[in-house]
Amino acid sequence: MIRLLSSVALGAMIGAAPALAQTEIRIVSGQERQNGAVLVDIFKRFNAGQNRVLVDLELDNRSDLDTTQKVLADIVAGTTPDAVRITGAVLRSYIDSGRAQPLDACLASAPKLAAQLDTGLLDGFRVNGTLYAMPWYVTLPALFINADAFRAAGLDPESPPATWSELEAAAAALSNGSGDRYGLLMYMPNTYMFEGQLASSGGAMVGPDGQSGVAGPAAVDQMAFMRRLVKDKRMPALSQAVFWGEAARLFQAGEVAMLLTSSSSYNSLTANVNFDVALAPMPAQDGHDPITMASGNGFVMLATDPARQEATCSALLSLITPESVAATVRATASSPLNVAAAEIPELLGDFYAKNRKLVVINSQMSRPWYTLPGRANNEFQSNFGDIQHEILTGATSPQDGLNRLAALMNELNAGQ
Repeated sequence: MIRLLSSVALGAMIGAAPALAQTEIRIVSGQERQNGAVLVDIFKRFNAGQNRVLVDLELDNRSDLDTTQKVLADIVAGTTPDAVRITGAVLRSYIDSGRAQPLDACLASAPKLAAQLDTGLLDGFRVNGTLYAMPWYVTLPALFINADAFRAAGLDPESPPATWSELEAAAAALSNGSGDRYGLLMYMPNTYMFEGQLASSGGAMVGPDGQSGVAGPAAVDQMAFMRRLVKDKRMPALSQAVFWGEAARLFQAGEVAMLLTSSSSYNSLTANVNFDVALAPMPAQDGHDPITMASGNGFVMLATDPARQEATCSALLSLITPESVAATVRATASSPLNVAAAEIPELLGDFYAKNRKLVVINSQMSRPWYTLPGRANNEFQSNFGDIQHEILTGATSPQDGLNRLAALMNELNAGQ
């Protein structure tokens, strides 16, 4: 676990008293390997730029679901952090438990900064009109392509697969059929990619009757497509427990030629590879237009003491300055929350001019990622990963597995 203290705090530890009294706040974040370094840099700059608030950042590599369970346990134990990093998959857990504090007043306290934000992206962090998370970044799916492997197989990385049939054909050409080199790996741990493909095919997580739609024809088609890829040894089936580390390893080692995952993995996936990497939008089922899910990554304020809330607000606002947004976009290939950052050449203007494919990724049609209320989403997402793995490995059929998932989803929703 990384703990971040400013030079003021270090001075205090060796006997030098701070010039001014500080409010030390504790901010917790998982997903260290997924862009944790840029988060450390943002709060280091914040700590060094003023002496009123001191951020103690606790950073480890737990998933957002595991981080949520840890923080909820901290709350029960009376050691509540002042803020916690979240994705859309867990935001409702904090809101519906009554722990998340509204941030509208915090954002309004910096009107110039607030006016620079993309309101559409900002709305993804609102629930029932209230801002419950300070945005850090918003990421969309992207197809990462080993361009060298494409060319060796007679494929053109400048004309990437746009449909399932094209994706399957490319995967077949890029696989060796022995199970040690695959053409494709699709995101698997939760419903992030599943929901986008479902929406693209005309399905929905919840039907007009309020009942789960995850066992409908569009969902069954999607799982059957993925199962066929695994059965034909064109894609590995990874459990949610190992996906995060193994997916990156397989792509970077050249054992998977195409990886459909979050664009926020851009820097980590492209670092230290010995091949050319191309990017493309998410392919969709033949005859349908792709609709992606926007995964919001931000911070929920849990502090309830007014003084600590003010200090936490100050720290969280540092995430959305033009400079911080530019650093975040460069590290995450995410959509720029601060419009001013995208317009300033030395921040992101020149960056986008040199990385035009990122503009294409960020212009994909998107919707907010669906989450069940309260703590139900954690249980649902965990069961989704397990059931999908059963389907992909042939332990259960797509229809039977999704029927179980739909029944669980309806039960969890009824329980809330």
